[in-house]
Amino acid sequence: MYQPTLAQSVPVDKFSGKVRDFALFKMLALLFEMSRSGLVLWRKFPKLGSQQKLREIQRWAKNVLHILQVDVRFDGVRPASGVSLVVANHVSWLDILVLQSLLPGVFVAKAEVRRWPVIGTMAEICSTIFVERSSRKSARSMVQGTITAFDQGYCVIAFPEGTSSDGTDLGVFHANIFEGAIQARTLVQPVTLGYLNAQTGLPDDSAPFIGDTMLTASLRKVMSSSSIRCQVNFGEPIDSVGHSRKSLANQAHRSIRRQLQLQGHGLLCD
Repeated sequence: MYQPTLAQSVPVDKFSGKVRDFALFKMLALLFEMSRSGLVLWRKFPKLGSQQKLREIQRWAKNVLHILQVDVRFDGVRPASGVSLVVANHVSWLDILVLQSLLPGVFVAKAEVRRWPVIGTMAEICSTIFVERSSRKSARSMVQGTITAFDQGYCVIAFPEGTSSDGTDLGVFHANIFEGAIQARTLVQPVTLGYLNAQTGLPDDSAPFIGDTMLTASLRKVMSSSSIRCQVNFGEPIDSVGHSRKSLANQAHRSIRRQLQLQGHGLLCD
C-alpha cells in the first residue's frame, strides 16, 4: 500500500536544511535558557528556601523540555512532593529533566559529573549528592547525604543501575542507595521511564544516551527531533520499614522491570 513520506513531498536538500534550521533555533533558545537559569543560580538561588529552590529547578526543567519539544506524560498516581527516595531506570540525560519537571528533588550522580563544564557547577549549586561507586568512603558519604537531604525536606532521586540503557530491560541495582531510605524510614517511589515516537508510538531511538555516544552527538539527535514523548509510570510506593537494602532494591527492581515489560507490549495508555 502506498504511504507518502515527508521525504517524498519535500526535496531532500530542502528537508535537510529545514532540520538544520530547526535544530539551530532550538540551540539558540537553549543557550538563552541556560544563561537565564545560570544567573538565577548564582545570584538568587543561595538566598532561597528549600521549596523555592525546588520550584526554580522545576521551572527550569519544564522550560528546557519545552524548548527541546519533549512531550512528557505520566501514568499512575504522581506522589505529592515530599520526603521519599525516587528510583528510576536510566535511559537518557533527558531523564533528569523529566523527573525534575514532575517531582523536583536532589539527585545522586556519579562523581565525574562534578567535573563537567557548567553542568557540574550547576549540579553542585543544586545540592547534588556525588558518589564514587568504587569507594566505600564515598558510599557512606552518599548515605549520609541522602539522610541530610531528607531532613531538609527534599526527595532524593537516583538511578540505581549506575549506567544508562536503551530502555528495553533493566540492569542490576546497586543497593547502597537504599540504605539512606532505610535509616530515614522513608518511602521508596519506583518510576519507569520510556521514550516513544509521538507519531508512531514505537520506541524512540533519538533519546537513549548509551555506549560510546558523545553528549554533543546525543544533543544533536534530540535537537533534530520534534516527536519525542517520554512516558512516565509511577509505581506503588514501597515502605522501607522492615527491609534490608538488598530486599528493598530487589522489590523496586521488580516493580520497574514489570512496567518495562508492559511498555514493551504496548499496554500503557497514552
